[in-house]
Amino acid sequence: MSVDRAELIREMERRRLVAVVRSKTSQEALETVEGVVEAGVKFVEITFSVPDAAGLIRQLAKRSGLFVGAGTVLSKEQAREAIAAGARFIVSPTLELGLVPICREADVVSVPGAGTATEILTAMRAGPDLVKLFPADCLGGPGFVRQIANTFAGARFVVSGGVSLANVKEYIDAGVIGLSLGSAFLREALAKEGKRGLAQRVVPYVKLVEEAVSGQVSASSFPSKG
Repeated sequence: MSVDRAELIREMERRRLVAVVRSKTSQEALETVEGVVEAGVKFVEITFSVPDAAGLIRQLAKRSGLFVGAGTVLSKEQAREAIAAGARFIVSPTLELGLVPICREADVVSVPGAGTATEILTAMRAGPDLVKLFPADCLGGPGFVRQIANTFAGARFVVSGGVSLANVKEYIDAGVIGLSLGSAFLREALAKEGKRGLAQRVVPYVKLVEEAVSGQVSASSFPSKG
């Protein structure tokens, strides 16, 4: 069953993890997806550097319970191709504002990239659904997110770059909607340990997110004193 943009963002906020797939072959990409899905990840981003990315998106979009998007989208043509293949979200590493209206018209989530306060404000004025902070670790990690969130009320972020078990909870506490599991981490795990080993490496991320999100919900539902 298809979901609209608002529903997809709510589901991402529940799940947080987005596996970024950047592989040399479509088969390697498919194995990566199968590994992260086995671990419990529900969002995968197929970058346009993957051979026949649109074909893989089309194949994966048929799977129930899996939300497939396109990454490294740098042109309107790529965005339209990905959307036609069934992508539910479009991610760019840079400020590709021309893709925002294309996504909105197709009821697809738009996620342009930004790395400075000026770029974030420029993105927000264009009206995307989310803003990707990249590379998040180089920008300052969770501390940067907290500062930016305080400055730009209402901004909703996905972070990419340097997401680890050590900072997942910090990012969630900072209010980040999506956490990108890096393609280099996934690719290395698959190469060294195979699909099952990859799944085992990702499971701790899934559990940590579940605990952190559950903790937020519990805290928000606890009656305040006064």
